Amino acid sequence: MALLLVAGCGPARSADHEATLRSEVTRIAQEFAADHDLTKARTALEGLEVANPRQFLMLQTEELIAANTDPALTASLVKLTDALGIQSMVIRTYAAQQGLVEPTPTFVLEPVAAAPTLPPTATPTTAASPTADASIATSASITAPVAAVSLDLPTPTAQSDAPVAPQGKATGLINVRSGPGTEFAAVATLNPDESVALVGKTPAGDWWQISLANGATGWVFGQLLTTSGDVATVAVAADIPTPPPTVAPVAVAEQPTALPTETPSAAPAPVTEGPDFRLVEKRLWDVFENGGSKNGPTVTCGEKRELHVYVRDANGNPLNGVAVQALLGAREILVTGAQGKGDGKVEFVLGGGQDITVVRDADGREVTADTVYGLTTDPRAIPFEYLIAGQYCADNAACDAWVNDPRQPPPCLGHYSWTVTFQRKY
Repeated sequence: MALLLVAGCGPARSADHEATLRSEVTRIAQEFAADHDLTKARTALEGLEVANPRQFLMLQTEELIAANTDPALTASLVKLTDALGIQSMVIRTYAAQQGLVEPTPTFVLEPVAAAPTLPPTATPTTAASPTADASIATSASITAPVAAVSLDLPTPTAQSDAPVAPQGKATGLINVRSGPGTEFAAVATLNPDESVALVGKTPAGDWWQISLANGATGWVFGQLLTTSGDVATVAVAADIPTPPPTVAPVAVAEQPTALPTETPSAAPAPVTEGPDFRLVEKRLWDVFENGGSKNGPTVTCGEKRELHVYVRDANGNPLNGVAVQALLGAREILVTGAQGKGDGKVEFVLGGGQDITVVRDADGREVTADTVYGLTTDPRAIPFEYLIAGQYCADNAACDAWVNDPRQPPPCLGHYSWTVTFQRKY
């Protein structure tokens, strides 16, 4: 009886919540198709009670494309994802096949009509006559008026010799820092394809000083910008800030009882083996953390299906500006600290599940990292030790009976959440 209660309460509640979210997304897409008000649609989407509304919209659109049951609604969702710049190969391919997005313009060079050829001026044949008469005839032929031909030629556009001002375009969602280095605090972010003026650089040319829209300046790692214009004219900045002092050496110096031979061990020793970012935590959220509840052994499922990823440095401090990539579905890349969810953190919405890894450090350098597999929302694929730790079941036997009961669907299917933490070795 307890197992039947588990199946009856939790999933129904979760299904109702998800149905409400899907209905809201449908409404937003249909209203956008009618009024083309992107600002209103974006505001409504961001107001949904879900960790990553854009990813939720993308997943719902991909699922509707796969179902192929409602072409009109699918078209509304596809047009909204395209307007919001959400990248998905599945959606893009469908949109192109159905003619739902503007095709890439093509230009055909038409042949230019040849200029009219002037008829030759007839020169009268001079018969044998006195020399004076021949001269008069020749003069008459030269000065005879010729009909003028007017050609409507385009007025040439004046080409400016002035150099194009140096600019940079963000290659993704990137941090703007108070100085040229990851040790400086992030003071702003640039959106993908956002353009900024380049006003300075470091002596090595690896960091650009940029001018923000509010008139302030900041620094961006050079590899994260696509440059244009006459960048050779950008001078080395005269106001390059000094890097902030390193805290660890000061703390070691102030230890009055520290022995000289123990000073090197006061700071964490650099790790020379293994990937740049290693997995230090993979945890399934418990029943209560995921929004559910328990009454004895009976579980009422929560409504969440989230993936929270934290990235730390070697000392355990949050790291902003690190690119974390989902490896399934649209393979979305999110940057820690850029979502406003907290320092060193990104949040994904889980569909059926996800695999995750780190692809770039805060300075834009590609890195090696552990890949975390099995972040699933299907309880049949979750090891029992995780379910036991999450208080979904008491032991292996109870978990087996709970998950594999042939009389009910898998309990809480689609509504599990995970936390993953990566730590950089340097």
